[in-house]
Amino acid sequence: MYVSYGMPVDPNARTKQSHPYSYDPITQFLDSSVKPNGTIYTDRLLQWDFKKHDLLCEKHFGNRGQRWEGRAPKKIEAFLRDWCENQGLQLAAVIEYCNVATGYPTWRLDYFQPESDA
Repeated sequence: MYVSYGMPVDPNARTKQSHPYSYDPITQFLDSSVKPNGTIYTDRLLQWDFKKHDLLCEKHFGNRGQRWEGRAPKKIEAFLRDWCENQGLQLAAVIEYCNVATGYPTWRLDYFQPESDA
């Protein structure tokens, strides 16, 4: 497990260099003051609503790319607020995983979403 990007805690960690298709999760952003109550895996966004994904990616990141490692946490939070239609949502963590079935990276976005008043 990684505490932060590129900084392995465990000397036996499976890194991108040592295990490019099955590496350990990499925490790219963490706000420990936010207690998450929801999680979205980025590869699911396309399955749920491809057009919404592309529209919101263009709005917040200026592209429709599916890689999330270079995206700023504040922009990811704004994306999630629009995706979840909840402007009170707070980003808690961005964690990169390797999908061992495909070898491609995917990202887990943990967030706190206040309950609606409805």
